[in-house]
Amino acid sequence: MFTTDTRTETFLSQMGVRWEYTNSVRFSDLVDGWKRQNAARPVPLREEAVLQYAALMENGSPAPAPILHNRGRRYEILDGVQRLAASELAGDTTFPAYKIICDSNDVIAAIRILANARLQGKAEPSEWTRRRAVEVLVLQRHLSVAEVARMGGWKVGDVERLAHVLGWKETIASIGGPSLPDNIIETIAEHTDQQTVVATPQPIAEFLAVLHDTKLSCKDAEEYIGDFFAPVTAKRSSRHEVYKERLEDVKSTTEIQTRLHGRKRVELTRDVSLRRTLKAAITIVDEAQAEHQDIPYVDEFFRLLNILHKKLKAISGKRTESPRTPADMWSGHHE
Repeated sequence: MFTTDTRTETFLSQMGVRWEYTNSVRFSDLVDGWKRQNAARPVPLREEAVLQYAALMENGSPAPAPILHNRGRRYEILDGVQRLAASELAGDTTFPAYKIICDSNDVIAAIRILANARLQGKAEPSEWTRRRAVEVLVLQRHLSVAEVARMGGWKVGDVERLAHVLGWKETIASIGGPSLPDNIIETIAEHTDQQTVVATPQPIAEFLAVLHDTKLSCKDAEEYIGDFFAPVTAKRSSRHEVYKERLEDVKSTTEIQTRLHGRKRVELTRDVSLRRTLKAAITIVDEAQAEHQDIPYVDEFFRLLNILHKKLKAISGKRTESPRTPADMWSGHHE
């Protein structure tokens, strides 16, 4: 169900590794849990992709052979998890593959992450792949920006910018801060440095949490960021207090209060609330009358009206001149 592919061979040659093609690899030769290991995707196995490959194979259309690397006695899959899952679904027990010969863990990691995008398979969005490459190859494995850009076929400037942003994200995460959009991260980096963030973690993490929770746009957040990270002339030991005071200033602004807690509801005065309630009661009675509906236990409603009448008199201190109407006077009459 697999075949040789010139794109795969060219890619491996460009990555500087030797390879050999074999058609006698067994599924039992793969590492345990291979379906759960796929550094090139946010989800290791995509069912829709597996089913698509399986349908193509069933119709006689072979897929490019996967790329494997020998790790001890078993093979790790560097590229082709979806295709291999489709082949297994079709009932295959052996399959062809490209087996690379490489002693550089950095290059192996690069092949694992970049193969989908470089070979134009069912790849993830290009931005996701680029971010993943920077996270693993630049930040974790410490390859240079130029190396990763060359491997991925990207502009050096784009990779450099992404490495800068992701490096900041790691620093913010290390102090318990939230995940912020790239453009807000870049604005923060224009006003302070990572050493300051690490040296004063608590108030800065809280300030960044406010930016996150209020969902401010970069344009709206820029003024708050500039004010909060304005140069501190106090001694190093006093910076914590300075940032804490600035945090309280930010949190006390009307815009931030509104975004965090919503606009305060205008409380109605008691007379307005009572008037609305009584008018609503009149409307209900009118509707019942219009529909010729009987209201049982009418005496109970008159009792409540009498209680309301007494309480209103007590509040106002005035006596009404209207004669008192006994409740039973109206009982049974609903005209």
